[in-house]
Amino acid sequence: MKLVLFALHGYLELFKKRGQKTLFEYAKKENFETFMEKGRWGYLLLDKTIEKSYFKFLLPDSFFPGHSFLRALKYPIPSKKNDLFFLCKFVSALENKIIETEVSLNLKEKQKLIEEIKKGNKNNEFYVYEKDIILKISKDLPLLENNFPNKIRDKNFDEIKFKNEQFEEINAIMTNSFKILNLHPINKIRIDLNEPVANFLYLYGMGKFSEKLVFSDKIGKDTFYFSDSETLEGLRIFLNIEKIDKFPNIKNRSFYWFNFALNSKETPSIWVKNFETISKNILRQLTLSEDIRFLFIFDPFMDENYEYEKLSSIFLSVNFVRKQKKKYKNPSVLFKSFLE
Repeated sequence: MKLVLFALHGYLELFKKRGQKTLFEYAKKENFETFMEKGRWGYLLLDKTIEKSYFKFLLPDSFFPGHSFLRALKYPIPSKKNDLFFLCKFVSALENKIIETEVSLNLKEKQKLIEEIKKGNKNNEFYVYEKDIILKISKDLPLLENNFPNKIRDKNFDEIKFKNEQFEEINAIMTNSFKILNLHPINKIRIDLNEPVANFLYLYGMGKFSEKLVFSDKIGKDTFYFSDSETLEGLRIFLNIEKIDKFPNIKNRSFYWFNFALNSKETPSIWVKNFETISKNILRQLTLSEDIRFLFIFDPFMDENYEYEKLSSIFLSVNFVRKQKKKYKNPSVLFKSFLE
């Protein structure tokens, strides 16, 4: 059996009503209509973040090494046993309270602010990239979760600190950043321009070093991955799934994972056109035969640094052996059914 998964990130937006119709109803569905005729629609309850959602879809939650470790795999960051990782984001604070979580900074500004913080944290390693800032610490601590930045607005410092006493050093990095960055020249300029200051470094998405897995061994199939974004590249690397850069002929005893992502900054009309392109050009290359099983997932995720409310994604299953349930609260149950 050949397995083909389409993860359509952000495409849940197409199913939200705008006036009397949804965008999905407006969209042309050339080729996709054939899959709809043969398939069964249902609902899938994913997690609050894209990386954890698809990890839990494919593997047990207990294997999850944390968002920051998966993100670190995308970059040339060396790692070893007992290394800890945190995602970092500059936010605005006033009088020990977070007042703004969306602070637009370019790469050079991020680098200069991190350089200032590193002066008091010489034993810790910061890696600054266009999309991610990652902190690496060589220390053995329990893996804890905290809120993503979009959930901390209007919170006091005490509310966003880690409660475990072993995390005193981690909490100190955050609180000390507020003392260090307030008077930084970059923030003085931002005040003059009436822009939100970047005076607090928030640490979240904790991860721990973990040995990579061989996903093909776990499911007994050759595995391949195609994506139009780098969003889940770290998860692909962690699972040792082979990356392909063009649409292939589907091989026997294989699992293909295709990722397509919408951009929240684009207009709904562009979202519709993106779906129509997949429907017309991509699906045209796939044969709907009995020896290929398809699963389409329309999820809400447009930003990997955003924690979404838990809501049901929509799926379409085609050629499954057993009849699908209407709703799946546990995503791994649907994946197991996909593998059967």
